Amino acid sequence: MKPITVLVACATALTLVACGQARGSDESSVVGVTEDTVRLGMTAPLTGPGASYSGFAKGMQAYFAKVNADGGIHGRKIDLVVRDDAYDPAKTVTETSRLVKSDEVLAVVGGVGGATQSAVAATNNRDEIPTLLAITGLDALVDPPMPSVSIMQPTYGMESALWIDYIERTHPGAKVGLLYQNDNSGKTVDAALTLAFAGRYASEGYGTTDADVSTQITALRQAGVDVLLFASAPKFATQGLLAIERLGWNVPTLVSSVGYDSSVATNAGGAADGVVSALSVRPYQDESDPVVKAANDIVRQYGERVEPNQWTMVGIANATILAAVLEDAGEDLNRETLMKAHDSLTLDDGPWFGSVELSPTDRVALGCFELVTIQNGSHNALGEPVCS
Repeated sequence: MKPITVLVACATALTLVACGQARGSDESSVVGVTEDTVRLGMTAPLTGPGASYSGFAKGMQAYFAKVNADGGIHGRKIDLVVRDDAYDPAKTVTETSRLVKSDEVLAVVGGVGGATQSAVAATNNRDEIPTLLAITGLDALVDPPMPSVSIMQPTYGMESALWIDYIERTHPGAKVGLLYQNDNSGKTVDAALTLAFAGRYASEGYGTTDADVSTQITALRQAGVDVLLFASAPKFATQGLLAIERLGWNVPTLVSSVGYDSSVATNAGGAADGVVSALSVRPYQDESDPVVKAANDIVRQYGERVEPNQWTMVGIANATILAAVLEDAGEDLNRETLMKAHDSLTLDDGPWFGSVELSPTDRVALGCFELVTIQNGSHNALGEPVCS
């Protein structure tokens, strides 16, 4: 097991690596690296239809602020430049280009969204720009593997298999419905469920600029759906749950790992009670878990205009892994040493389930889910985590 925490040395359960050591050589000529700074870049939807996902970036910023307060990594502070792409792939291209060409980052990290990251991953890979731990589960980004690209979340193929198994166990023979985001991510889930539930399946897609999904929910009800899965962003999961409530439709509802956060419970209220969802990192509300408590304390102390939530937990997890990669890359940091460290990383402890294992052929950081039910905004585990 790789020792990734510095709990004793740094007195914080989730202050991983990064207690600051002297550096042996001048790296001023390396892109994104100076004597005292490592510059990383990230695109995230700080505004627009995916704005609730801004918590990913805020969690990462809080974690790196804590790392910097503790002296940085090998004596270098982490400068995370976050640019707003408003969940629009065209803007992702523009903002990623700015990160690479103007901000001159060492690596692009934690980019949010399947469609957005699809717009830049191949180009970055061609140009050998590390594009690491994108916050998406889009299978196409890792199959086949690209040498400079990895993703944070379990793939949507993995998650689809989880939901198929759950539905077959709990609703055998049911007609299954899907509300999905009409992009590569949602279409991946749609294709898997179409194959699994042939003859007893209906689906409806939506676009990220759609005003509402009430029409889609009505169509799924009219199709005779017995159990309904949302592969959607939180905004549209909220709309869907409220539409179900207005219709008086008593249908078991499942929400994918990217579709449920505290905003859904807040905005949907009682309509969210009884929903089953999947978590790829530990539930932020479980502060009886010391790792969760430490993560939330970092957000409280170092986060800006944010309270702990499930997306900040993902951000903390992402930054934890990146910090370990930077530590392993050593004092003579550059893109080559960064990728070498990334491609041999194993972490056993952190705010996730199972372990993190990365290699040239395995580009997916997380591989486990915990199924939970939602009641009054709280997560209640349904058994042990399931790992692929």
